[in-house]
Amino acid sequence: MTPGSSHTTPFSPSSNPPNTVEAAGFPNTYIQRSRPYLTAAQIESLRPSESQDEARAISTRLTACQLMVQISKVLQFPVRTLATAMILYHRLLLFNKTPYFQETPSEPAIASLFVACKIEDTLKKSREILVASYNLRHPNSEPINLDSPLLEESSKRVIGMERTILETSSFDFRNRHAQPFLVKFCRRYQVGSALAHRAWEIALDVYRTLAPLRATPHVLALAALETACRLEGHPIRLEYEMLEATREDVLSIIDDLLELYTNHSSQTTVGPKYEGTAYLNARIELNRERKRLANGHHGGGKVHAPISVQLQNMTDRGSSGTIRFMIDPEREAKECGMLEGAPDGSMGRAKVDGIW
Repeated sequence: MTPGSSHTTPFSPSSNPPNTVEAAGFPNTYIQRSRPYLTAAQIESLRPSESQDEARAISTRLTACQLMVQISKVLQFPVRTLATAMILYHRLLLFNKTPYFQETPSEPAIASLFVACKIEDTLKKSREILVASYNLRHPNSEPINLDSPLLEESSKRVIGMERTILETSSFDFRNRHAQPFLVKFCRRYQVGSALAHRAWEIALDVYRTLAPLRATPHVLALAALETACRLEGHPIRLEYEMLEATREDVLSIIDDLLELYTNHSSQTTVGPKYEGTAYLNARIELNRERKRLANGHHGGGKVHAPISVQLQNMTDRGSSGTIRFMIDPEREAKECGMLEGAPDGSMGRAKVDGIW
């Protein structure tokens, strides 16, 4: 399911400011509440509008994800660290229109891995990740070590990106991933070891798409399990109502996965393991089923219409003013209410048209 979100506004101090900020010292203060999940429409509004730019963005994203997978194998990172890094990277590209981020996959990917290591308590220095990346990207050159002067400039840039990545994620370190749910679902539905292994690989590939930004982990796990069943020819009947998921949400993610395998098979784990016709046939059947759902057939689970919120990327908003990062929606509503009660123009309040 895709949780909704509420509108946010700039914060301007009133006569009774919160204890956490000296209001008089911050004339232009913006509230940014963490929104770990976005709607499909919100994500689409942030993606490139031109087809050529969109193709370039997809290529950059998949190249970065492949590099993160390779580095994680070399440094033996746990799955949770890799998954967190991919989510951080996707958000970085969506909300930052800086050409360097959009056109250079390696260093933003390394920076995302570095931040993910801190979030997931996987102790690694940035230089260790840089060394692994360099040796992977230059297999015919002499391997370098941590003291190599080749890393000086890259190390500075990676450290500099850390703050941007954290701001893009609103300093929200509450990360949940699909793999623990997938294990439980495989046990519940008594899935064989070979099929469970295939579903596990698909659950890793789903992080190469933007689906983790709009779907909760248990929905990702259900999509990975059903995709594996479709490819292996083992039908499965999922209990959507009990699992608090909807059929349409799961089918939407399966569609993303099949599109990934159809168009970018070589840049995935599962893609090369099946013939291209297998993915095409699966997509044809999927489109038929989604069309039946669109015509009013019940898909299981309750459908909640998401609240429409306009998003704003970091580049467009500029750097003036102070940003307050929040996790608690009740605190956000309280302080936004204080703003609404303040006289217009008090303390030089700035106007913001959207959120990120």
